[in-house]
Amino acid sequence: MTIGSISIPGLPFFAWFREYGKDSLSRDLIAGITVAAVYVPQAMAYALLAGMPPITGLYTAFIATIIAAVFGSSRFLGTGPVAMTCLLSASVLYGLNLEPRSDQWIAYMGLLALMVGIVRIGVGAFKLGFIVELISNSVVIGFTAAGALVIALSQFKHLLGFQVVNTTHIFTILADIAKKLELTNPYTLLIGILAYALIWGSRKISKYLPGALIAVVVTSVITFLFKLQEKGVSIVGTVPQGLPDPTMPPLDLQTMSKMWGGALVVAFFGLIEAVAIAKTLAIKTGDRWNPNQELIGQGLANVAVALFKGFPAGGSFSRSSLNYALGAKSPLASVVTGLLVGVTLFLLAPAFYYLPKATLSAIVLSAVINLIRPQDIWKLYKINKTDGAVAGLTFASVFFMDLWVAITLGVMLSLGTFVYRTMYPRIVVLSREPESGTFVNAEKRNLPECPQILYIRPNMSIYFGNAQYVYDYILEKARDRLKWGLKYVLLDMEAVNYIDATGSETVIRLIRTLRDLGIEMAFANIGCDVYPLLENAGFDKVVKSNLVFDSKGQSIVELFGKIDHEFCAKVCDKVVFRECLTVKEGAAVK
Repeated sequence: MTIGSISIPGLPFFAWFREYGKDSLSRDLIAGITVAAVYVPQAMAYALLAGMPPITGLYTAFIATIIAAVFGSSRFLGTGPVAMTCLLSASVLYGLNLEPRSDQWIAYMGLLALMVGIVRIGVGAFKLGFIVELISNSVVIGFTAAGALVIALSQFKHLLGFQVVNTTHIFTILADIAKKLELTNPYTLLIGILAYALIWGSRKISKYLPGALIAVVVTSVITFLFKLQEKGVSIVGTVPQGLPDPTMPPLDLQTMSKMWGGALVVAFFGLIEAVAIAKTLAIKTGDRWNPNQELIGQGLANVAVALFKGFPAGGSFSRSSLNYALGAKSPLASVVTGLLVGVTLFLLAPAFYYLPKATLSAIVLSAVINLIRPQDIWKLYKINKTDGAVAGLTFASVFFMDLWVAITLGVMLSLGTFVYRTMYPRIVVLSREPESGTFVNAEKRNLPECPQILYIRPNMSIYFGNAQYVYDYILEKARDRLKWGLKYVLLDMEAVNYIDATGSETVIRLIRTLRDLGIEMAFANIGCDVYPLLENAGFDKVVKSNLVFDSKGQSIVELFGKIDHEFCAKVCDKVVFRECLTVKEGAAVK
C-alpha cells in the first residue's frame, strides 16, 4: 500500500503520503485513537475555561483539529482548545461586560475566533512569523506562571459548587472565594477530588492511560447512581448532537474596535505556542516544516470554528507530545483524532448528560498545575536581572489586570528594556595591547592612548534611537583631546552592522563638526551593507577617500604617517603603536 508522489497546491497534507505504507497507517491510527481518548473530555473542560458551554469544546476540537492538520505543515502538532488561549479569550470578553455562556458571549467568542484567524492567516501569508519572536521568553515565563494560577483559581467555582466573580484578577478571585467558602458543596468537592485522583493515578501507571476519560466515566456513573445532581452537584446536562448550522459571527465594528487589542494578543501568544511546539518536534525528528504554512493552517482552523459557535484554538503541547511519543507518521493522526471527536459529537453526546462539571475542572487543574512555577522567574533573575524583573512584573501584573493587558504590558517592558539598552551603546576607546599587539579597550585596561589619534569603536548599529548619543559621546571625547593636539578621530565600524537614515546623517554632521574644530575623521572596517547607506547620505562628498580604510592595521599605518612626528618625538612620552618606535629615539615598546 504505497501512495505515489502526491502534491496538491494549498494542501501540504498530501505531501506526507509520498512514502506511506501499512506501518505508517497503523501508527497514525494508534496515535489518533489514543489522543482522541484524552482529547474529548479535555476539549469540554477547556470550553468551561473559555466561559463557553462544554459542547462547544467538541465543536472547536472537531473542526480545528482537522483543518489545521490538512492546511498546516507539522505531522505532530495537535490544534484545538488550549488552556492559555481559552483563558486569554475569556479575559478579552470580560472587558465587554458580557455574561459567560450567554448567547451574546457565544456569538462574540465566535467573532474573536474569526479575528484571531484573520490575523494568523495574514501573518502566515505575508511571511511575518518572525513577529512572534518579539515576545521574549521572560514574558512567556512570567505570564505562564500567573496564567496557570488564574486557571487553577477559576476552576474553584466548579470544584466547590458556588459561583465566583467573573474576572482574571487573582486578588479579586481569592477574596471572593474566601468570602463564600461556607457555601461549599461537599458532594461537588468530593467528586472533584476523586476525578483529580483518578487522573493523577493514571499518569503514575502510564502516560498513555486516558486518565481524563476514566475520570469522566467513573464520576458520571457515580452521579447517576447516587442522584448527586439532586444534592447540588452541577452536571453538564442535555448535550445537543451534531454541529450547529453555520452562522456568521456579529460583525459589529464598534465592538470589534474594542476587541482588536485582545485579539492580537490571543493570536500572537497562540502562535508562540504553535511555532515553538512544531519547531521543537521537527528538530527532534529531522522533519522539514514551513512555519508560515503552519500559521495559515492555524488561521484557517480559527476562521472555520468561528462559523460553528466555536472559540479561538491553538497548538497543544500535551497532545502534540503524545502524537510524537506514539510515533505519528503524518497529519493523518490528527485527522483521525478529529474524526473520532466528530463521532462522539454526532453519536455519543447525550452520554455526557450526567458528567459533573467538577470533573471537567479537575481535568483542567491536572493540565495546568505543573505550570505554576514562580521559581522559574527567580532562576531567570539569577541569570539576567533585567529579564527576571520583566518576568516578575508580568507575573505580578496579572494580580491586578486583565490577562491580555498584562501580557501586553510584559511585551512593552521587554521591548522597552531592549530599546533602552540600544539607545546607549557601549563605545570603546581602543589602544594597542603591548604583549599581544591587538587593539583592546584602553580605558578598561588602563593603557596609554595616542594624543593625536582618537581610535574609537561603537559596539552596536547606529539608528535613530542612539545616533545623537553616539554623536555627543565622540564629540565630547574629541574636545577633551584638543588640548593634547588631536588630529584624527578614527571610527572603527566593525561592529556597526546597520545604519539608518538618521544614523547616516548624524555621522555626516559629526564629520563636519569635527572639521570645524580642526579635526579630520577617518573610518575603518565599514561593512558592505553599511557603506551604500552612508554613500546615499553624501559620505563620499565629505570624507576623503584616503581616510577610509579596510582594516585596523592599514588605518594606523596610514594615519601615523600623517600626524606631527616632531610632537611625537619631543612632547609625547607614550608609546602606543609600533610605529612610535620609528620617531622616538631610544624608545621601546612598553
